[in-house]
Formats: sequence, C-alpha cells, structure tokens
Amino acid sequence: MEPHERHEHVEIDEGGERYEEEDLVAKRNNEINRINGIIWLVFGAIEAIIGIRVILRVLAADPDNAFANFIYQISRLFLMPFFGLVGEPVADGSVLELSSLIGMLIYLLVAWGITRLVYLIMMPSSARRLKTIQRH
Repeated sequence: MEPHERHEHVEIDEGGERYEEEDLVAKRNNEINRINGIIWLVFGAIEAIIGIRVILRVLAADPDNAFANFIYQISRLFLMPFFGLVGEPVADGSVLELSSLIGMLIYLLVAWGITRLVYLIMMPSSARRLKTIQRH
C-alpha cells in the first residue's frame, strides 16, 4: 500500500457540525513504511560496503591504498562470521570472495525477515477509524 494513496486526517464541516476522521490503518502503514525504510537503508549501506569490497578484491586493489584499506576494515566487521566458510578462487592477485557474496545474501535475507516481522507485529488485524464530532 502506498502511503500517499490514503488520507490520514480529514476535516469536514456539514451544517454546523465539524467532525474529524482519522484513518488509523493509514497512519500505522506510514509508521511501518518509515521503520522499514530505515531498516533497508542500514542494510543497503552494509550491502554496498561489502559489494565494493568484492569488486576491489576481484580487481586486486592495493590493500595499502587508504580507500581500499578503509573498505576492507569496515566490511571485515560484517563479514567475520563468513570468513573461511568456503574456498576463495585466486588468479593473478585477483580474489573472488565467495564468502562475501554469501554474506551479502544472508544480510539481504535478514533485512527482509526483519521488515516482514515489523509488518506482522505492527499491522492492525482489522481496519479501524476514529471519528470525533464537535457540535457548535
């Protein structure tokens, strides 16, 4: 559901009566989308760092280079559980880090699982509307 498809708050004035109607489901959907957006942003950054590491290793980038060293150090924190998991093909200094690719897949699945869990926990089980009437 797109957040812009539903109105969260409506004010209507009919014959001296003003009432406000709030769509609680749309409001909750916006909260869920915001939380899940943050989760995807964090895991997307982790995926990008690992992806850059894979490219640098395949291109046999100099580990003494400041940028390459920075990427290797940061990505190492996220890849430690996967190091040594499988063999790494090497050719002329170029390394295909299969363990990093496996790590990327695992982080993708974890991000997907967390976002689904957020949705299942936070989504109301039925549609509800809150209506407030003020008489003048």
